[in-house]
Amino acid sequence: MSPHWEIGTMSEGFEPIAPRALASIARIDPYIVWANATRYRDLGGMPRGRIPIAIEMKQGGDTAQQFAQMIERHGWQHWIWMSALYRDPPAGLEATRFCTAHVTHEFFAHLNTDLADKFERFTEALAIPSHVDARMERVPADHAPMREGLGNAIVGVCDEDIAFTHPRFSEDAAGTRTRFQCFWNQNDAADSAAGLGYGSELLKHQMDALLDDARLHAEAAHAPGGARIYGFAHDGPAAAELAGRYPTRALRSADAAQSGADRDAPLPMIGVQLKRRYRTMRDAFGPCPDAEVLDAVRYVVQRAQDTGGAACHALVSLNVGNVAWQQDGSSLIESALDELMDSGVCSVVLPSGNVDLSRCRGALTIADRAESELRWPVRAHAASPSLAEIWLSSDIDAPRVDVQIVPPDDAASAWLGLGDLGTYTRGGEPICTVVHLGRGARGEGHMILVALAPTAARNGMRRAAAGEWRIRLRNNARAAVTAYAWMQCDEASGETPLVAPSHSRDIGS
Repeated sequence: MSPHWEIGTMSEGFEPIAPRALASIARIDPYIVWANATRYRDLGGMPRGRIPIAIEMKQGGDTAQQFAQMIERHGWQHWIWMSALYRDPPAGLEATRFCTAHVTHEFFAHLNTDLADKFERFTEALAIPSHVDARMERVPADHAPMREGLGNAIVGVCDEDIAFTHPRFSEDAAGTRTRFQCFWNQNDAADSAAGLGYGSELLKHQMDALLDDARLHAEAAHAPGGARIYGFAHDGPAAAELAGRYPTRALRSADAAQSGADRDAPLPMIGVQLKRRYRTMRDAFGPCPDAEVLDAVRYVVQRAQDTGGAACHALVSLNVGNVAWQQDGSSLIESALDELMDSGVCSVVLPSGNVDLSRCRGALTIADRAESELRWPVRAHAASPSLAEIWLSSDIDAPRVDVQIVPPDDAASAWLGLGDLGTYTRGGEPICTVVHLGRGARGEGHMILVALAPTAARNGMRRAAAGEWRIRLRNNARAAVTAYAWMQCDEASGETPLVAPSHSRDIGS
């Protein structure tokens, strides 16, 4: 079958989900449309079991806690489950609207019935499996017993690689006691973290026992207790170590100071090893795993209060980022973190400078009634999908922009308008998917998603062509439009290609 374009409406990307269910959500996640349109081909295959999602409840509607109670009251846990982090929130978070859930595919069929008008938006944790057990019990009240003398602040560390056994995180010179009060490994398949639904949790006494065992084994082998076992995987944990050692004179309570406690001693810590994505997406930036990140910060806040009291403030180092999103703080995860910080229970620090933005973004202004073009050099031998987000903004009305995609073989698509879904197929396989959604779940502005299959050969014809792809934009309004292009690709394949403007021309009145 020769390569060709298929243009349809957005609801067709959700088959066999009923279009009326899709229409019940005002702000759809374009990545979910792409994933369904391609049957999750570039994300490890169709998910089995449950999928983690992050949710923003409607303003003025149910809180996250009320929604969790509704799920239990109606017995919906077999298709949607929420953890104890939201069923039993800590002090100060009872009225929060942002939450996570683990859903089966049946969830989508309830969007226009049981869940109608409940959500403002939701995003899916693409390429991340969930093994949640709907029968998990609540967190026992004494699961993380309160410790005297912790003061009023705890440092939380959330990263994909945390060496919690490293000597820098020790309370004592011998390295037998850790500063971590608890540690949640979201990756552990044992699923033994009570009430959290996935991963496993270690408390301080358990980690201290592990450290003591490691020291004994090292001594028996006449080997240093060093870097081979405890080394950092990258600079994220090192930055967290610096945060934990920041002088705490202003943070320690007066009672602790009067009792003779060292006011400059390192702060106690709480750790979360974030859930890793499938290998096919790990080297691509990809959309942020909103659900796991929000769960991680909520866990730190919960355990900070469990161990240090209701007044204990969590200082969270969140070492996860994304070169996509609309860069204005309106993404779901940024809005959720803002809600947490506004409540006063935590402060969150995000990474900066991990990516050379000049290599992965482009911007142009399209005059009224004109066309412009972006060049997208796509490299060969990329094992992960390549993704481009085109964010549109106008000073007057909502942008009225059409998009056309021209592959390296010049087989241009038709012009796609708002609400259209375009798929470039070869041999019946989707190679390029264009989701022209408008205002969706990923931010306040209008966004067009262009997703390419990997350029590395996998099975016959299932690969995108390397070379220059062109993204043409046509402004139909009588006002200028600004387009910001953010591209995401396989980091392991060399330099990130630049999305750059090519030319602009008037299209008449």
